[in-house]
Amino acid sequence: MRWYWETAVEPLLEAVEARTIVEVGVQEGITTAELIAFAERNDGIVHGIDPVPLPRALELAERSDRFVLHRDQSLDALPRLEVDLDAALIDGDHNWYTVINELRLLAALSESRGRDFPLTLLHDVGWPYGRRDQYFDPAAIPEEHRHPMGGGGLWPGRPRVHEDSGLNPKATHALSEGTPRNGVLTAVEDFVAESDQQFELTVLTGLFGLAILISRERLASSEPLRACLDSFRSPEWLEAECRRLEHARLMSHARLDTVRHRLKELARGGHRPAP
Repeated sequence: MRWYWETAVEPLLEAVEARTIVEVGVQEGITTAELIAFAERNDGIVHGIDPVPLPRALELAERSDRFVLHRDQSLDALPRLEVDLDAALIDGDHNWYTVINELRLLAALSESRGRDFPLTLLHDVGWPYGRRDQYFDPAAIPEEHRHPMGGGGLWPGRPRVHEDSGLNPKATHALSEGTPRNGVLTAVEDFVAESDQQFELTVLTGLFGLAILISRERLASSEPLRACLDSFRSPEWLEAECRRLEHARLMSHARLDTVRHRLKELARGGHRPAP
């Protein structure tokens, strides 16, 4: 989610004048810190949900009175929120069952409080998790909603899970991709299809993908929100996004070359400290 902060997340939060925000998947708190700063500028509050937040996120919770940390699974924590949500950021457990139920809970919360469905942003709707489940804790997913799975990494264009290489090789992944009820984007699309509400779904490509889910009723009543979405289709925004993607690609190459160089140094018995 942090990749999209300046180009999409912050402009969208500003467009809806978000004051109460929930973030599912705090981890080390990189996006959380941005959200807290946003809340401080706008007299807001951030609710973070993560069963195992890392130390930096715990420090943020101790230091800021604009951040409430819920150390629990999202499907247990969301029903206990008694707030008028303006926006939700979802970047937690990347599987169909968890994501579609997070969206259902957000819909139920907003309906119970007489509110529009919150602006909802979901990360990892591109490859690899748009159409393939990842299970942080397989035991937390009902058996009937778990695909056959295994540990190992993923490679673009290669459908199988690789035991000791690829992206996220220590994670537990569904062995298949592109099947029904499989993946984050599939969950979003299935939620939209089953809902009585009408939604506008926009997907930004690159850097694992970002989905923007907005009720059409809310979109129709907000000129700033419509203008923000339109800007994502402009040649200027797309050109800037291409530059950002190229920068990310070059940074990845630089890191890879650095690792290769250090491995060669170690193989020769040399050692150089990290810069």
